[in-house]
Amino acid sequence: MIHRILTTLACACVVFASFGGTTDDFTVRCKIDISRVTADEPLYEAGPLHLAFRMAGKTAELQKYDKSFGNYLNFPMPNGSCPVIEATMFGLRVGIPLGFLKRQDGVHDVRLFCAKSHFVIEVEGHRDENIFRTQTIEADLSAPKTLSDRVKSAKIAILVGTPGGVSFSRPVEKPIQYWTPPDHNAWVGDVSPGVYQGRLHVFYLFDRRHHTSKQGAGGHFYEHLSSDDLVHWTEHPVAIPLEEWWTSEGTGTPFVKDGRLCLSYGLHTSRITKDPLYPIGGTYAESEDGIHFVKSGKIITDAQNPSIYNMPGGGFELVTSYGGKKGIFRSDDLVNWKIYDGDLPFRGDCPSLFDWHGHRYLLQGFKNMAYSPDGRPGSFIDWTNEPDTAYDGLGVPMVVPWKGDRRLYIGWMRHIDGWGGWLVFRELVFYPDGHLGLKWVPEIKPPVAPVAYRAGTGEKFVRRFASEGGRPTLVLTVDPAKREASFADDVPDPKFGPAHSAENVRIGGLRCLEGAYEVKLVVWYDPKADATIFDSEIGGVRTMICRRAGRFKLIK
Repeated sequence: MIHRILTTLACACVVFASFGGTTDDFTVRCKIDISRVTADEPLYEAGPLHLAFRMAGKTAELQKYDKSFGNYLNFPMPNGSCPVIEATMFGLRVGIPLGFLKRQDGVHDVRLFCAKSHFVIEVEGHRDENIFRTQTIEADLSAPKTLSDRVKSAKIAILVGTPGGVSFSRPVEKPIQYWTPPDHNAWVGDVSPGVYQGRLHVFYLFDRRHHTSKQGAGGHFYEHLSSDDLVHWTEHPVAIPLEEWWTSEGTGTPFVKDGRLCLSYGLHTSRITKDPLYPIGGTYAESEDGIHFVKSGKIITDAQNPSIYNMPGGGFELVTSYGGKKGIFRSDDLVNWKIYDGDLPFRGDCPSLFDWHGHRYLLQGFKNMAYSPDGRPGSFIDWTNEPDTAYDGLGVPMVVPWKGDRRLYIGWMRHIDGWGGWLVFRELVFYPDGHLGLKWVPEIKPPVAPVAYRAGTGEKFVRRFASEGGRPTLVLTVDPAKREASFADDVPDPKFGPAHSAENVRIGGLRCLEGAYEVKLVVWYDPKADATIFDSEIGGVRTMICRRAGRFKLIK
């Protein structure tokens, strides 16, 4: 019997396995003894598919992958080595460090999948995946080889159903503040929150390899969390899976259509192919139950990160992003859009438009903020360079109304190694002049208890944190004389980049420092990333966050 993988179309890949003339996806099911792995060792191969143990950190050309993209080296064995069970095919690599598994010896079930464009390894419920984007290749899988006595059995079969992953709703077991998905190399990208039937739904772009999956195209797709009280959270099945070789999903927003929860998103087709045969732009999916979504198949805008909102009186509002004309558009049917305000002060990715106390605000991407006193066309003022702009170290924040006329502000903090990172929650504070502050959400608890400090009127507040690995000391400074606060390296002239870089972060225009004030501080080490998160709330009305590689401890 001939088993074939057929990948078609230049700069693309659709994966099939051929079994006696039928075309389907395939799986390889193995039982493998993972005990006492001390060296690289081939395990199994079938044509271009190779499965092996590899000692991460030992191969010069894979150092970056092992440290950052695979995130293997943060899961060593007790003896300090880092063996990985890893599969490669057509230039893609997926693997799981043995130190990540709860049981690190004995025989384990190992499964490899090719389904649609996905290449997946799964071991005892843990998985890694990558997404094909290659030239035309045809490879014969008809002569598989077992290469080690560790392989107790191996069988190629037609894949039935989906290649693993969450197929049912389950409680979130970890604290939701600074949350990341459970897998060893999985991170949170752009966040899209919305409320449906009294429940907060947080959709996020699922990231592996810090935007380098799918050979650099990202390969992102929407995952889904929800809560009705901000305390208890549920993780749901994939909201909008990637099913075609020619796309990676882009940021959108939830909205309601005909009583159904919908989620707009972009088709980032231009990152994979320039062929006009394939659709590009904004589309949406809809759900009957708020959990399971069906793609509409309709392109409704040329914007590739489409933010769509319900208008209070009916109809829809669209803020465009890259790929579309600059402006706010309105429609009754998601088809015919009319410009409402083409005089916005900037254009960028992933816009968040929201109203509060009669004022209108626009956050766009990593740094842009605009304000309108009443939302009339042409009335937006650029607040990007205001000292108290609503950026505190997070990337691509979005705002959603919550119970009691509250406004939640949700984004992600950038990982040390690149795009994607930790999920972070804030709540907006409103000032009578329309300006905004940020505070921690009372219901959402961090993984460790915060420490509170008091500072007197006019007193500069300073705390220093030393690295256990010899990195520069980090200093938190709150300066009432300058109405500023910062996290920065403890050097004479620290360099401050954009806030969303989460390196040296500085905020200004603090209104809470006229008298005595309180500083609350969370310092939490995340072993998954080998990084320490520093999160602060100043005077109950401003927040600021950053992270550093390695462990840190308070020294003053």
